[in-house]
Amino acid sequence: MKRALEREKRARKEAEKILEEKSLELSEVSQKLKVANRLSSNESLSMAESELNFSFLPEAYIKTDLNGSVLEMNQSAVEILGFDIRVSPINVTDLIYRDDYLYAVNSFKSLLKWGTFSDYVARVYVKQGPPKLVHINANLIYDDQNEPSFAEGVIRDITEKSKVRKFIEEQQAELSSIVNYAPFGIILTERGTLKKFNKSFQEMIGYSASELNGMDSLKFILPEDIERIVQVQNDMDAGRIKHGDFLQQLCKKDGELVSVRVNVTTIPDENGLPKYRLSVIEDITEKVNQSALVQEQKEQLETIYEHSPLGIALSDQGRLMKVNQAFCDLLGYTAEEVLALTFMDFTFDEDLLESGRGYQRMIKGEIDKFTLKKKYIRKDGGVLYAKTNISAVRDEQGNIKYEVVVIEDVSEQESAERQRNALMLQLERSNQELNEYAHVVSHDLKSPLRSVSTLVSWIKQDCENLSDTDVHKNLDLIEATAERMEDLINGILTYSEISSGVEREDFVSVDQVVRGLIETLYIPKHVELTIAKALPRIKADEIRVQQLFQNLMSNAINYCDQKQGKVEIDYIEEGEHYVFSIRDNGEGIPKEYHEKIFGIFQSLNTDENRESTGIGLSIVKKIVDLYDGEVYLDSGVGVGTTFFVKLKKPF
Repeated sequence: MKRALEREKRARKEAEKILEEKSLELSEVSQKLKVANRLSSNESLSMAESELNFSFLPEAYIKTDLNGSVLEMNQSAVEILGFDIRVSPINVTDLIYRDDYLYAVNSFKSLLKWGTFSDYVARVYVKQGPPKLVHINANLIYDDQNEPSFAEGVIRDITEKSKVRKFIEEQQAELSSIVNYAPFGIILTERGTLKKFNKSFQEMIGYSASELNGMDSLKFILPEDIERIVQVQNDMDAGRIKHGDFLQQLCKKDGELVSVRVNVTTIPDENGLPKYRLSVIEDITEKVNQSALVQEQKEQLETIYEHSPLGIALSDQGRLMKVNQAFCDLLGYTAEEVLALTFMDFTFDEDLLESGRGYQRMIKGEIDKFTLKKKYIRKDGGVLYAKTNISAVRDEQGNIKYEVVVIEDVSEQESAERQRNALMLQLERSNQELNEYAHVVSHDLKSPLRSVSTLVSWIKQDCENLSDTDVHKNLDLIEATAERMEDLINGILTYSEISSGVEREDFVSVDQVVRGLIETLYIPKHVELTIAKALPRIKADEIRVQQLFQNLMSNAINYCDQKQGKVEIDYIEEGEHYVFSIRDNGEGIPKEYHEKIFGIFQSLNTDENRESTGIGLSIVKKIVDLYDGEVYLDSGVGVGTTFFVKLKKPF
């Protein structure tokens, strides 16, 4: 911007010099010829006056007939135009620039009508070089009968003057653009009063142009800064400093403060005395706020670092550089003691290999961090079990600058993990023993039951000829009770065999499983069992899926007490799950039993003709839990029951 001001100043001086020279020339011409003055007036010349010799005029002079043919021209005209009538004839129409032709025709018409024209400015062709810009004053010459006979005029070459003016205008436009569109505020003051300012300053300070014009610059400055700013101004006025560069806050129109960096320069007058002050003002509010935010975050991080319950350390290839208090407390050392050690000094030998492998991978650039559990040797000889996170901080070349190590005391978790593993092992043994016990009990109970069934069968054969119906009825009751007892034993055995882990999984078509059960289950004639649509595949053990739907379908069939029983199997998609439904129009289940019925040996059966062990729904619940699913129902007395089974889709 300063260079642009200097260019404008030089251009202005050149223009003033040219104007001064031309003024002297005009003064000489006005003294030599009064006739030349009359050419620039509204007075027309007579034939007698036109006989004067104009060769001495410094301006170019030409005389033409009314058709434009040049009759006379002085040396100045020859120099400007490059043409000479002594060499070849000339017509002024040949000199008119193409784009100015209409303007020239209208000017000539004006000359014929009024006898004169002045301040004609247009471009003309010259013999050599580009067209020139000329200024022409012209008059008509009349004969004795006052009829126009000739035209004459004075031509001034204003090409260079126009270039200078254009250069100045371009420089002014350039400077104006720089000032107005600069991303920082620019103000020019005289004795503290604003003379000029750009748009950025207006937007920065919040005042309109009319409000800022003539305003005292001290109005924006905070009272506590005035003395300091005035001292800078006094130092500049006294010549002790040429420039001022300082930070301050300005008060905007709405009272808000804006942080700025000010660079101020004194502009002297022609005598070298201070006249103006040019100030460039940069809004650094965001930078100041960011700096404050960074400082605040730094303090927060330092607070976290110092008060974190996790041990934090910076190390360089295992050598400790900085540690927080928690790190010292966990290992039982003071900060001075621990900084004199390396990680190898309190690491067990069996953990060195694993941590060494991770560190080598970090050096190679394969990873930037790794985590491991390791034991640390405390100062008192105790053992600290800790989860250790090691992260690499790299320089611009990608080399490890230092490591950030975070250790978390997991001694309690480690102890709890050992206890849990012991309990799991004990539970596994208990489950195994229970399964073995269930098989033994099942075998031991089934043997006498089979004997009872065999004896009852023999007794029924022996009593076939007896007419006592009570005997036959009691024998049938004994036989049915034995069969129900065997079903109960089989149910207990099945329930005990459903382990807490899934032994095998495969894609199972629920549709095929259900259709196979329809073929094998006993479905009374009054019950209609339908599948609403093709059922999807899931990933599970096919035997478990069969047990699940067999129990639900059997339950629905058994409790259809309507003359026309209906059982419908359907499903919907719910996010990442399938929700299967088994709906019946049976007697329904009271709400208070909706949870209880999933317990083992829980049955609502009050009809002796229905077979129910009270184990079926508990088997369903155990299988669904095995696959992290849900089983629930919607039912009411007299409105039927719908069981819902929610299982994951096979992704």
